[in-house]
Amino acid sequence: MARRGGGRSRQVLTVLVTTLAIMAALALGWWASRATLEPQSVSGPETGGASEVVWAPATEGSVGRSVPLSTTLRQPSNVVAVNHLSGVVTQASPGQVEVGDVVYAVAGVPVRVVQGRVPFYRDLSPGVRGVDVEQLQSALAELGHLDGEPDGVFGRMTEVAVKDWQDALGIPETGTVTLGELVAVGSLPTVVQLGESIATGRMVGGGEEAVLAPTGEREFVLVVTADQARLIPAEASVEVTWQELTWPGVVAGSVQDEFGNTEFELTAPDGGPVCGEECESLPGDAQVTLRSEVVVVPRVEGVTVPAAAVRTRADGTAYVTTQDGEVDVQVRASGGGVAVVDGVDVGTRVQVLGDSPAGAVPGGDGVTVTDGP
Repeated sequence: MARRGGGRSRQVLTVLVTTLAIMAALALGWWASRATLEPQSVSGPETGGASEVVWAPATEGSVGRSVPLSTTLRQPSNVVAVNHLSGVVTQASPGQVEVGDVVYAVAGVPVRVVQGRVPFYRDLSPGVRGVDVEQLQSALAELGHLDGEPDGVFGRMTEVAVKDWQDALGIPETGTVTLGELVAVGSLPTVVQLGESIATGRMVGGGEEAVLAPTGEREFVLVVTADQARLIPAEASVEVTWQELTWPGVVAGSVQDEFGNTEFELTAPDGGPVCGEECESLPGDAQVTLRSEVVVVPRVEGVTVPAAAVRTRADGTAYVTTQDGEVDVQVRASGGGVAVVDGVDVGTRVQVLGDSPAGAVPGGDGVTVTDGP
């Protein structure tokens, strides 16, 4: 009996010791976590009590705000030629064309483009004179079949040149060009469209709208939803990009479409087309989508510090606290929790208080501050 009682006493003692050890370990862990995670604090008249302090280095950076959107380039087209052939459309080739290219064919007869402002309206044969003949001669010269300057007279040299062209194309060498085989487009190369009736397999009888070409007018518009429109101030600038080219644009006006969207009309700062003198680099399609950035707040570059590190005195002057003490700064811009300042160098460590007082420069709204020079 005495042995059994002594065994129970030892068990109780073991449990008690184990429990005390666990409690001691928990207490030690709690103390260690407090010692490790307790934030550093400073107190004094400047901070008005204890507050968490963070040191951050000044860096090179920028402040600004832009919205990525798409600009639409609209290039209106006009009908420049009607169809003069009859039969089934056997080929339809809209798109980029140059002198002599086939845009469509009817019953196997190809219709080719040449540069010119006057529509072709008759057969071109020996003895004919006029601007239409001159347009044909210019095309023959560009294609390497006619020497000399175009004179608008369909003489022997022109007839030989036409036969030479027909031979190169593998068609009968008649020496004449029948009405309907050529269409005149004001400027080449360009992008052409075809009329609704000019589609492969369609039957045509003549008189249909055949070829449409750009008028040369260009309209740059930014189409945005009502929510997006509220982000774009009237004075916003836009950077429009096509491949490696970037052009500045400004909002010249706006209208609402039938769907409630807003269309902002864009021009160059001087009022001309956005593309300036580089418009020929753009494709000639009826609509072209261009990347763009709406600059809501102009970008300001320089030395940046956390906005919460900037303090203001009663007289309105701004300063930051460095490891060497207070340093006066001039705030050039602020936004997104960052301020661009003059007065400190890159790498300088500035003090950031966790509970920013009212004197700190606000951030996050992209507002430009004007207390700098």
